[in-house]
Amino acid sequence: MKFLVVVATLVLVAGASSVYEEWQQFKLDHGKTYRSLVEEKRRFSVFQKNLIDIQEHNKKYERGEVSFAKKVTQFADMTHEEFLDLLKLQGVPALPSNAVHFDNFEDTDMEEKDAVDWREEGAVTPVKDQANCGSCWAFSAVGAIEGQFFKKSGTLVSLSAQELVDCATEEYGNNGCRGGLMGQAFDFVQDEGIQTEESYPYEGRRSSCKKSGDYVTKVKTYVFPLDEQEMARTVAAKGPVAVAIEASQLSFYDKGIVDETCRCSNKREDLNHGVLVVGYGSENGVDYWIVKNSWGADWGEKGYFRLKKDVKACGIGNYNTYPILL
Repeated sequence: MKFLVVVATLVLVAGASSVYEEWQQFKLDHGKTYRSLVEEKRRFSVFQKNLIDIQEHNKKYERGEVSFAKKVTQFADMTHEEFLDLLKLQGVPALPSNAVHFDNFEDTDMEEKDAVDWREEGAVTPVKDQANCGSCWAFSAVGAIEGQFFKKSGTLVSLSAQELVDCATEEYGNNGCRGGLMGQAFDFVQDEGIQTEESYPYEGRRSSCKKSGDYVTKVKTYVFPLDEQEMARTVAAKGPVAVAIEASQLSFYDKGIVDETCRCSNKREDLNHGVLVVGYGSENGVDYWIVKNSWGADWGEKGYFRLKKDVKACGIGNYNTYPILL
């Protein structure tokens, strides 16, 4: 009996040591520092709980019970409520009264292809990181504009999400790091144009507007594909599309195809995150969207994730838009 107690104790000590090592590596990987030892203790407790969730989920993944794997990400010291607070769109994404609908647009004869990946065509800039700012809507919008500008000019230019955070504000229905909408971002670019990221770099916080009038391009109008079928035809023929999803279950995504069983909501009123669909494909008979996120290249599949196609996974297909440039 004493031998069994000793073995159990050693297992517990080894487990605790392993968790502590993962914690130290997590802090190193993500540059985490805390204001006090009390705060670090609290964050370590949150990290431990999240690590257990990740490990239990991955056991199910290995058994084929879930469709994607999880890993420790920059959000591993945040509670679920804190993570949700980072996900921000400005209000329920309703289509504006002047929206150009796909079925009224001149290119409705566009055909869906078997597979599309605009990264391979050179139309997608490197993955960016919104940091602790609820600016997903700005990155989604600039990604769609970057794709259209590439198609028009043949040049890939990284555009300024920070200009949208600072300047496309309350007048346009957005609120900087506290949320916005991609269509409302296009409204600003329609009026004022948009600068390069080099000339107006990202800060991860809202600052005073510094628009100079020296813009790269302007938006003429923007189109709303109304469901996944229209979106597939649009992505195939036109390029990347800015979309809204419900991302509450994606904080620790590692790899795989997120499907309709992941506990994400598929309702329009629950959409809380702006991303960019850059293509679609199929793996082992499962069709999926290729989605560019704005949580850095270390998150997910080098900054991307895949959503199962044509099942409204995480609400995709409810709010989708792409710009037409001047």
